[in-house]
Amino acid sequence: MPLDDYEALAQLIRDRPLPLMLVDLESLDSNVRRLGAVAKAHGKNLRVASKSIRVPDLIRRVLEVGGEHFRGLMCFSVPEARLLAEHKFDDLLVAYPTVQRSDLDCAAAMVGAGTTVTLMIDCPTHVAMLADYWRDNGPAEQPLRVCIDQDMSWRPGKLHIGAQRSPVRTIDDFTELLDALLERPELRLSGVMGYEAQIAGVGDENPFAPLLNPAKKLIKQQSVKDVARKRRQVSELLVRRGVRLDFFNGGGTGSIRTTAEEDWVTEVTAGSGFLQSHLFDYYASNENQPAMCFALQLTRIPQADRVTCQSGGFIASGSADADKAPVPFLPAGLRPDKVEGFGEVQTPLQVPSDLRGKLQPGAPIFFRPAKAGEIAERFNEYLLIENGEIRGSARTYRGLGHCFY
Repeated sequence: MPLDDYEALAQLIRDRPLPLMLVDLESLDSNVRRLGAVAKAHGKNLRVASKSIRVPDLIRRVLEVGGEHFRGLMCFSVPEARLLAEHKFDDLLVAYPTVQRSDLDCAAAMVGAGTTVTLMIDCPTHVAMLADYWRDNGPAEQPLRVCIDQDMSWRPGKLHIGAQRSPVRTIDDFTELLDALLERPELRLSGVMGYEAQIAGVGDENPFAPLLNPAKKLIKQQSVKDVARKRRQVSELLVRRGVRLDFFNGGGTGSIRTTAEEDWVTEVTAGSGFLQSHLFDYYASNENQPAMCFALQLTRIPQADRVTCQSGGFIASGSADADKAPVPFLPAGLRPDKVEGFGEVQTPLQVPSDLRGKLQPGAPIFFRPAKAGEIAERFNEYLLIENGEIRGSARTYRGLGHCFY
């Protein structure tokens, strides 16, 4: 059932304790097929960003529905990768560098048990520290797979437009890092990743800041060309040096369509678009449909044009802008109170005239989160809807007893 019928959703969760999270499996499957078709049309594999789901059963469903060209997971930490390995997932790319001993011990144990794990690097110091550790502690005669994180930010003049990620900003930077890496037999270059945050992570039809949308469109148009140039330079360098990769990764849900057009990219990444949190509605190229929402209990009616829900302060990470808050969407017409906003213990909402007097304490109010993965830290399980009925539940990382940083 599409998540657009208030009466049907309210009846579906009647007498269940709130707050709760719902996932519509039919919408999820449609999003998986839609994003997968983009990758397949360009001959690319699709790597699933696990941090944007954080529910092992749903990650498995995405891979099964996606089919043979869905390969591997992009994890955000080594402990998360270990949990996923315990759930029988393989080909785990840890997308953020780490050199702390506990993470490296964990990675060595996973590799020793037969799991394919790739760690991220972006500087010669990473190379030296990982190689020294692996020489003394890694499985014998099995180099550690590593991936170079190439910076994809756009820098017209003195501006920096994009995420503050890798210091590998030029082809000379990449060459220096590659040379350092090739001198250490304990490591093997398995892949290159270039994530264009200023394209993949920026909506260009954002209703919360409409005056900025034309500038965002222009930035994205120019940056697409710059990103393709940078990745092509790296590909050509690796060919000249005779270095063969297992994968060349790029993109995210918000840039999958442009990234997939690059011949040198072998795989694209997607995550949030499968569940379609509301931030991903605000892309001109978006075709996905909402597959998740959460329900709060209406507990107070402080005045005729306000109702108040219990809980609700599920604010997404990033710059503290209005679009990082959830959005109320059922019943239609409710709006956040601009003075109080979304609170840990209560969230007041403005009530349009046609709803006043119709909502009573105990009624569910439905919201969509800004980001798809972080909301999982607030719930132990997601209720799963299929064919208009709740067909069971799936545990989040939190519900499985884990909290990853």
